[in-house]
Amino acid sequence: MSHKATNWFSEVPADLLTSGEFRVLFFLADCHNPSRGCFPEQEFLREKTGLSNGGLNKCLSGLETKKLIRRKQRFNAKTKTRLSTLYILGCDEDLTVDPTPQSGDGSNSTFDAAPSPLSGQTQLHPSGDKPVSEPVKEPCGPGAGPQTNDFPSEFLKEFTAAFPRIGNLEKTEAALRQAIADGAKPEVILASAKAYAVEQEGNKTRYIAYSENWLAQARWVQFEQPVADTADAEKVTERWVKAIKTGHQTLARHCSIATARDLIARMLVTEEECRAAGISL
Repeated sequence: MSHKATNWFSEVPADLLTSGEFRVLFFLADCHNPSRGCFPEQEFLREKTGLSNGGLNKCLSGLETKKLIRRKQRFNAKTKTRLSTLYILGCDEDLTVDPTPQSGDGSNSTFDAAPSPLSGQTQLHPSGDKPVSEPVKEPCGPGAGPQTNDFPSEFLKEFTAAFPRIGNLEKTEAALRQAIADGAKPEVILASAKAYAVEQEGNKTRYIAYSENWLAQARWVQFEQPVADTADAEKVTERWVKAIKTGHQTLARHCSIATARDLIARMLVTEEECRAAGISL
């Protein structure tokens, strides 16, 4: 993902997108090249997002309607065959204004037509898709769990908005699906993510767990309690005090230095107790 696309994507309001649109836009931004454009094949996008043929096109149409992308058909000048679709992102053009038609498709993009490593020649429908006989269902990534119908459609977006450090989006979604398939409650995971964000305030980013690792280690379990109390700062404080005073290093080592110093200043724990619990002050 280019810095240009990264900065732009990070500023797109989370509540503007559906869960599917979020995944599609993430991987379009991930394929973006600031000098050559963005033209992954739809097969690649279906594989990465786990969406069906129709689901992917619905998300692409939604992103166009919201003025976040524009699709442009490309052709081989010699053979006249269609090439993979060029996706113009909002970081490349102001898509909120109507383009000045310079060609049959009405786009004024200056990107060249050379295919990227992720694309090649392909016969596309006007929507930019390949014909398939039935929806394609792909796992979200390596180690993905079963595609369960119990996975809330907006859950991924809510989780990524709450968790303090999102790593690999595919693995994060796969871990969420697996956790729910194994019996975890979405509201508990979400509330625990918010509690984890509270406890990590002031901590250096490198000490905060990546989302997929936090989920794979089932670390929401340490926060599991009535959901109404989970994100309460005082409840989080009580858990840290208990972990430090009992010398529970497995939990205490995830406590930020800033949090530990705050607990010391409030005379809830001592510096010696923190060091004994494995916190390097």
